[in-house]
Amino acid sequence: MVFDNYVNEFFGRQKPTQKKSSDNQITLDEYQELRRKAEKYDELKQEYKNLEEQTEKLQTQIQDQQEKNQELQEQLDKYYNSLARVQADFQNYKKRIERDNINYRKYATESILKKLINHYEDLKRSLEILNTLDISDSVKKGYEMIVDNFKKLLKEEGVEQMECIGEEFDPYRHEAMLVENNEYLPEDTILEVFENGYYCNDKVLRPARVSVSKQSN
Repeated sequence: MVFDNYVNEFFGRQKPTQKKSSDNQITLDEYQELRRKAEKYDELKQEYKNLEEQTEKLQTQIQDQQEKNQELQEQLDKYYNSLARVQADFQNYKKRIERDNINYRKYATESILKKLINHYEDLKRSLEILNTLDISDSVKKGYEMIVDNFKKLLKEEGVEQMECIGEEFDPYRHEAMLVENNEYLPEDTILEVFENGYYCNDKVLRPARVSVSKQSN
């Protein structure tokens, strides 16, 4: 054993005794204590060596795992970015569909309201004709109720008739069908309405067709 070799070299192969007889001798108890410590040292040294080997292996495994984690993180970032792009594209698509649906409903509603306005104008003209005829007042009143109900229906949908006579011509609200000389009114004053204009929720649904004043030079 290492300890025995060390003791033999140090003490010149002298055997330990029960009692000290000189400075170069040790007692048996001291020898056994030294032997125990030496064996413990050998065990600890071997254990330390084993721990170093395990530490090196663990460090290698940790480094390999870190490299794998880095690769996984890069793949995760790639997938996350792809998912984010897909989500963004889907949100844009959803908003575009919603916008298109709103525009379509708005267009369809305006188209229907314009047709209803034409029917309403026809009803009003028919009522004017009925009022000139010699027919029962009950018929006239019944027809008036129909026209009033139609007007109420349009109002509930946000449709209102423009008031144009005497106002200044506005190309965004009016369509000039005729220009007449007039020395008494400012230029571009609306003189007559040929076809009523209508708003829908404060937006021009149908422009009014009008005649406009003009001052001669």
